[in-house]
Amino acid sequence: MYVQVIVDVPQVDCDQNYYYRVPADLAGQVAPGNGVWVSFNGRVVRGWAVALGEELPADLKNFSVQPVIGVDETYRLNADLLALVVPLAEAVMSTRADILRLLAPPGMRRGRPVARICLPEKLSPEQIVLWEGIDPDCALILNRLSRAPKQSLRRSAFSGWPKSRLAGVLARLAGAGLVEEKICLPSRREKRAVRSPGAGPALLPAGRAPVLTTAQQKAVDALATAIDQQRPGTFLLHGVTGSGKTEVYLQAASRALAQGRQVLYLVPEIALTPQAGNHLAERFGRQAVVVLHSKLSEAVRRREWYRIAAGQVPVVIGARSAVFTPLPDLGLIIVDEEHETSYRQEREPKYHARQVALARAARCRAVAVLGSATPSLESYQKALTGKYQLLRLPERVAGRKLPAVNLVDMREELTAGNRGMFSRALLQAITQCLQREQQVMLYLNRRGFAPFIICRECGNVLTCPRCSISLVYHRVGERLHCHYCHFRQMVPKQCPVCHSRAVRFFGTGTQRIESELAGHFPGAQVLRLDRDAAEGPGVEKVISTFSETGGDILVGTQMITKGLDFPRVTLVGILAADASLHIADFQATERTFQLLAQVAGRAGRAGLPGEVIVQSYCPEHYCLQLVKDHDFEAFYAREIALRERLGYPPFSRLVRLEFRGADQTAVAVAAETWTETFKQLNGSKEFNVWGPAPAAVVKVDDKFRWQLTLRLAGGDARPLRQAIRRAGQAYTSRRGCPAGVKVSITVDPAGL
Repeated sequence: MYVQVIVDVPQVDCDQNYYYRVPADLAGQVAPGNGVWVSFNGRVVRGWAVALGEELPADLKNFSVQPVIGVDETYRLNADLLALVVPLAEAVMSTRADILRLLAPPGMRRGRPVARICLPEKLSPEQIVLWEGIDPDCALILNRLSRAPKQSLRRSAFSGWPKSRLAGVLARLAGAGLVEEKICLPSRREKRAVRSPGAGPALLPAGRAPVLTTAQQKAVDALATAIDQQRPGTFLLHGVTGSGKTEVYLQAASRALAQGRQVLYLVPEIALTPQAGNHLAERFGRQAVVVLHSKLSEAVRRREWYRIAAGQVPVVIGARSAVFTPLPDLGLIIVDEEHETSYRQEREPKYHARQVALARAARCRAVAVLGSATPSLESYQKALTGKYQLLRLPERVAGRKLPAVNLVDMREELTAGNRGMFSRALLQAITQCLQREQQVMLYLNRRGFAPFIICRECGNVLTCPRCSISLVYHRVGERLHCHYCHFRQMVPKQCPVCHSRAVRFFGTGTQRIESELAGHFPGAQVLRLDRDAAEGPGVEKVISTFSETGGDILVGTQMITKGLDFPRVTLVGILAADASLHIADFQATERTFQLLAQVAGRAGRAGLPGEVIVQSYCPEHYCLQLVKDHDFEAFYAREIALRERLGYPPFSRLVRLEFRGADQTAVAVAAETWTETFKQLNGSKEFNVWGPAPAAVVKVDDKFRWQLTLRLAGGDARPLRQAIRRAGQAYTSRRGCPAGVKVSITVDPAGL
């Protein structure tokens, strides 16, 4: 029997199936999806079995095929996950080993094989003395082994010996039958994660479900029919904020669980897992729900991975990486806030969790539900053209009204002498809200106290020594932070250039807003939720404090804009609505609309009327006017027409290549060389080549960055991927290619 193995060597040249022989002692243990240990390029490496067979390809029949050394029997990847490997690696232009590493249990790579030298039987002192006269080197090794625990030492214990000398000595001793060399594989305590026949999650009594609106009932009926028939399909649940999308999810989940199938519930941020997890636990029981995300310890994630793989968990909720959870009988996948860019993995391999979820659902004959009050233009277009089934929730539950949105022109505030971050209307509204003992949420997408620090004498702005970006002042600890490479330093008392003491802070961040609110409203309890707060007290603590113990004002960044439900919040203030509107990116307007509409939807979600105050220096912009009217359809119609006219997605596909290295000249030369290659390959003008150009932040962590973008009309990205492979082969075959430059490829980038 032969097995095809993908080795855990993430290099393009090694991205292929290798054949190994299954030895007799491992017969029946090796199966597709198992982790295995094999010899590769002179060393023992981990890999994954992907196929079994009794025949070798014709070109290998005259060669000696090495045996599999060992099998990791603690896990076996699901067939649906294994089927994802090749298409996902192809889609994101990554190696199959990169994808398989995402699928394997957490911490899988920590264990490494260890080469050991052992004495098969105890030697007498006389034997060692005899060898001292025959071969002093052999006697030295025998003497050390005889004194070692269990008469065994790692081969690395002899690292001071020259390799050729050590190899010769060991060969002589092995020939005499005095020593053995063994490869000791890492041991795991986990039991094999294979579901026994008939095993499944226990059905749990459902909690009391509320009465549904007509629109909710229609959506639930459509999902229930698809789940009952095990008909794979994608539904887009478009519902305004507060329209009861979560209840639709819960009732669809209940239908899938009643059939003995499992549910995967994805949320875009770790901050949303506690509240969404509580909803699921209240309905299905605490023991039925497992929360997974990257902030949990590796030991916890590993333990839950094995429980899930064994079919012991009915419902899994988590952020982006939870999409690879090994649920053996997946019946329903929910992607909440499907428009969020945080579903995209920015590190290699650069997958999009929404697309992976849809691919898994198709392979498992599961139903996929994408939900949002502000769907991505791509998803909404697919729903309108029939590729997805559109379910609408046009009104809030219980007849509640959407909050009134008031646009405040900050130019008029400036004319009136108000130079602060709070307009007079917002301060008055906060005062009235606190007097009614209700809660306030304020949104500003900029953390820290001040975005930059400048010398008023010479104009020097303090920048990160490793990045081409200004340092941000954080009042906590009185430090300057780089939000890219995490460099930190104390605030200088004088300018490092002119030595003046006229160093001042400019701009506003969430910490400054928190401080100023304490001055305006000294009796109010002000909380802050941003990345700094998440690393300090923690997201769950801030959310529970605000919702349970009665915090008055919550200040936050994007972390407060989606999914959170606080019944006592009746006022939402948006402090800098223009911040993301005028960025040089074709998606800037779409993201701004989504952010503002989502954060506005936090107000008035219970029986109390809500109000939203949007502060802007250009309130006449169509994006803000449509946020005021809660009119997503009008925004979509205008934005999709603009995209079609300019040829941007979803009417085209984009691929971005980023070049990164320590030598700026080498990076620029590499980018230019790739560009020339693409232009030569693109003789028929099949696609557009934009660039190359320096990235928006040209240096990050002492690495310079240039980028190049390819655009192809239509929805098929395969021609772009083929062109990139040909360009890569042409580039590596050139002489004099600049060394030390890495190329990162992103298909369908989140922005330009």
